[in-house]
Amino acid sequence: MKFFWIFLFFIFLNIKLVKAEEKPFFIKCKNPDNTKILDFKIKKDNNLYTTVFKKIKNNFIEIGEVVGQKEGSFILFEDKYAYLGVDFAWHYDKNTLKLKPVLLSKGTIKLKKLPEELLCVLI
Repeated sequence: MKFFWIFLFFIFLNIKLVKAEEKPFFIKCKNPDNTKILDFKIKKDNNLYTTVFKKIKNNFIEIGEVVGQKEGSFILFEDKYAYLGVDFAWHYDKNTLKLKPVLLSKGTIKLKKLPEELLCVLI
């Protein structure tokens, strides 16, 4: 009987120590004529999106953090490497599946033209 209680205790302890890892969120975005394709992976932690990765040369590279989100509505995430010297982000609308460029603040470099809006699919 003592063995049973010890066994039960260790099973309970093991269940408590195992942390369920939430699956990341993948989106593939492209322009209407398919000349520009971007793949993103967005890590989720405790029901909040946290870190964003972009696929560059078949590897996902960390590009920034999620700076705003509303469940069922949108995710706003920075892209530190899209334009160096520009505080740039992407606004992903979960309802329309559109990815729109956003300037978070005026930087030292002025963009003559923002990138075009992209259409996305969930992967």
